[in-house]
Amino acid sequence: MAARSVFVVVFCLVSLLFFWSSPPSGPQGIAHLDKVVHFGLFFVVAASWHYAFRLPYWVSMLALTAYGIAIEMIQYYIPGRGADVWDVVADVAGAAAFFLCFAGYKKLRARKRGRA
Repeated sequence: MAARSVFVVVFCLVSLLFFWSSPPSGPQGIAHLDKVVHFGLFFVVAASWHYAFRLPYWVSMLALTAYGIAIEMIQYYIPGRGADVWDVVADVAGAAAFFLCFAGYKKLRARKRGRA
């Protein structure tokens, strides 16, 4: 139950950030910083999603991809915001990175248990 509560909090905070934060105006100090933010936030959302629901990876990726697309579609209609397909790519990459890291961690842990 605690994992689902954490997911709800993470999901709400991330959604608020995507819907109500103003995009930076003027030149950015770091190129493509917004894509790095999308990647990082979706890494965290994927982690909280995984621990809350424990669904197969492909189901989780499908749901998280749909969430990323929905965010961009909603942002298209918010004044001062815009939709960007590359944000969705960064979202999917962040979620995939979590699942790849988690799968690697499980494999490494299983290998260590086999030695013990």
